[in-house]
This record gives sequence, structure tokens and C-alpha cells, in this order.
Amino acid sequence: MTAPLYQDLAQRLSTLIGSGTFPAGSRMPSVRRMSRDQRVSVTTVLEAYGRLEDQGLIESRPRSGYYVRPPRISSGELPRAARHVAKPVEVEYRQIFEAVMDATSNPDVVPFGASIPGDDIIPSARLASITNGILRRHGAAAFRYTMSPGRNELRASVSRRLLSAGVKIGAGKILTTQGATEAIALSLMATTKPGDLVAVESPTYFGILQMLNDMGLQALEVPVDARNGFDLETFKNLLERFPVTACIVQPSYQNPVGSCMSDQAKAELVQLAIQHDFVLIEDDLHGEICHHGVRPLPLAHFDQDHRVIHCGAVSKILAPGLRVGWVANEKYYQRLRRLKSVYYMASGTISELVVAEFFDVGGYDRHLRRIRTLYVQRCTQIRDAVLEAFPEGTRVNLPSGGFVLWVEMPRQFDSEAFAVRAFAAGISLVPGTVFTPTGRMRNCFRLSCGSAFDERSAKAIKTLAKLAKQCLDEAG
Repeated sequence: MTAPLYQDLAQRLSTLIGSGTFPAGSRMPSVRRMSRDQRVSVTTVLEAYGRLEDQGLIESRPRSGYYVRPPRISSGELPRAARHVAKPVEVEYRQIFEAVMDATSNPDVVPFGASIPGDDIIPSARLASITNGILRRHGAAAFRYTMSPGRNELRASVSRRLLSAGVKIGAGKILTTQGATEAIALSLMATTKPGDLVAVESPTYFGILQMLNDMGLQALEVPVDARNGFDLETFKNLLERFPVTACIVQPSYQNPVGSCMSDQAKAELVQLAIQHDFVLIEDDLHGEICHHGVRPLPLAHFDQDHRVIHCGAVSKILAPGLRVGWVANEKYYQRLRRLKSVYYMASGTISELVVAEFFDVGGYDRHLRRIRTLYVQRCTQIRDAVLEAFPEGTRVNLPSGGFVLWVEMPRQFDSEAFAVRAFAAGISLVPGTVFTPTGRMRNCFRLSCGSAFDERSAKAIKTLAKLAKQCLDEAG
């Protein structure tokens, strides 16, 4: 006797859940979409989903849909890190990514979304003075293209900055880029091909995930601990099972959790790259924004085998609109340079000259000390305001550098629905789902602390707290 359609559908979905096609915490296709895709009635889908609910495989969330429940785990099983979902996945495209980017240029929106420095962070007077001097000296030549590998003045300045940070690499092995995003994209193009497996932090900066999506690369998620950063023990286990081609990591002040790896962990990660023959792409965008003490050593400091491709930029420190970054590596330099010439061709001459001069004679270290103090103040103020106003059960990280906060709400919280309501109220933020390849971490979101915490932003936090309570009440 043929099984009823709903039983057959439930069995097939159960198999897909068990194999990881629908990971724990992910959203199941809507009832109408499943009905259309499987060519069955809405009633059949509802009955199938009801059967999966009875089996404890999925759960219904009011006004949100059906979600895969985490597996039931007894206290005697493996620790949390080892229970991480461990398999290569295709990166999902999240439309809310575009909404976050669009909001950055809207002055009517309270900017808790994209991690961009406020106007008072930018040393505009000093930059204007340097720019005027460059224009007097270079004239129209300052507006020409700068072809790959970039202005010698800037490459030499970056080499000196890296030396002071503990990385010895000559100007001749440094390539300038239009920001860190271009640097990371070039690094991926130089070391991978479509279908390759790239290890990424989970959660990680959503721009990295969109690159993987566009390049046809698979992602292997490695958990990030808010205190210690990249989970090496889990990564070691994954390396025994999967052939990783490259690993993108933010070892110092990771975005979005703000963690910093120890020197010992960084050295161990480099040794793993040598042992398992993969490339480390270091995103050091926040490395200089330490809240206390001295700048941590970059991953490249521990590299004696040219395994680390070091990427940096001035977008979080000087001015995002300058669009100046760099990529440094001896082994892959020629390939990076060729790719830059083909895909991005040139950079802005005046921007590179301005940054080079600011590094050398513009009071860069004094500027760093000033903005570090501002970022600490803003992170503390916004964190305190969230903990005071938000519902019970809200948790907020305490970053040791950078200027973003990672907020974790109770498990039933839907950060995407929350973000939609926040945008409607004129407040931008980033839901946790865009920081993972498969849209997990739905109960988390990120807040940027780049702008001054004033009366407007204090009011916005209270509005967000009310919206968060509404979302929790509706979720039951």
C-alpha cells in the first residue's frame, strides 16, 4: 500500500534535516513555497510539517514560519565546540545585506548598522591640509590613475607600519588596493577556484560571505569564541575530514564578536596551515583599534613559510571614503599583481598620496590614541544602554578592540523580523543571520558604535528595546 503523500514528504524532509541540508536553527521553506515546489496541496505540506513537529525535528514560530530544532543532546555527549555543525555548505544570499548597505548613506537613519566611523573620527582638517599640499606639489598628476602595484610612497609607508607591528615585508611585496574588501577578493582569486572549500569564522563579516557566494566557493564554518576567537580545536577536527584550500580569519578584534586570539593560538594556526597545506588570508582591518594596551601581533608575524596573505586598510581609522587598503605576501605577490591589473586595474592617486603622508608626518599615532579612546567610550555607553533597557535575558559582548557589539537574545528571538521593524522606525542594525553561510544565529544581531552616543542614539536604543520586547512577546 502506498504511503500517504504527507508521510512521504515528511520522510524525505526528515532525511534532509538529518543530512544537514536544513541545519539546526535554519528556516524551512514556507508552506506555499513547499506546496509549489513539490506540487502538492497546502494541506499536505501542513500535515507533513505537523508530523515533523511531533517528531521534534522542527518547530513553528508565530508569524515567522517553521525552523529546524537543535538536536536533543544528553549531558554526557561531546562539548559544545565539537557539536558544531561540521560540513561544507553553499553560502546563502541574504537580501537584507543590501538594505544595510543602502542605509549607510541615509542621514535620517540612526546608524547602528554598517560599521562605519562617525564624522568626528575622521581627521578632516589634517586630511584637508595634506591634500592641499599634495595638489600644490603634484597638480593635475594627483588625479591620474595609479596602476598596479600602487604608489611607491604608500607601499613604503605600509611596509614601515607593518614593521612596527611585527611584520617584516618589503615594499616590493606589497600591493595597494581600494580598501580591504578588494584585498580579500584578490587573495581569494589568487588562491582558490570555484568549488574549493574555504574555512570561515562563524559568525564572520557578512561581506566575506557574499564574496564566497559570488565566487562559487564552499564555506566550512569554524566557531568563534567571544573571548578567545577562532576555535582551533574544532578546526583541527575539521581539517582531518575536509580538504581546506584557504582560511579567512580576523585574528585581532574579530567582526562581529570583538575577540582577539592569543599569540600562541596565532602561531598554532600558522603551523596548521603548513601541516595541512592551505593559505591563511588575514583580515587585519581592526588590528590597530585596541581598547587597552598595545596593538596585538598580526598573524603574519608568525609566518615563516609565506602562508599568510595579510590584508589591511584605513577605512576604520582614517576615512572610509579614501578607499585605501593593501595586501602583502611574498609568495603570491606576482599573481595578486596580475589579478589587480586585470580586474581592478587602477587605484586613486590622490588618496594613496594622502594616506602615505598621513602615515609618515600626519600624526598617525596621535590620531590612533584619540580614536581608541572614543571607540572605548562609545562601546561602553551603548553596551550599558542596551543592558539597561532591553528585556531580561539579553547578553552583550565586551569587545577588547574595534567598535561593534554582538547582542544575543533569548533563543526564540527573530532578529530578521526585529531588523525590519527597526528599519521602519528609522534605525539600522544587522541581524545575526547574515553573519553565517546558512542564515543561523537568528537570535543575535550586531550594533555599530562608530558614531557618537548622543540624545538621538540613546532614544533609538530605547525604541529598539521596545521592539525587541514586542518580538519576544509574539514569539511566546
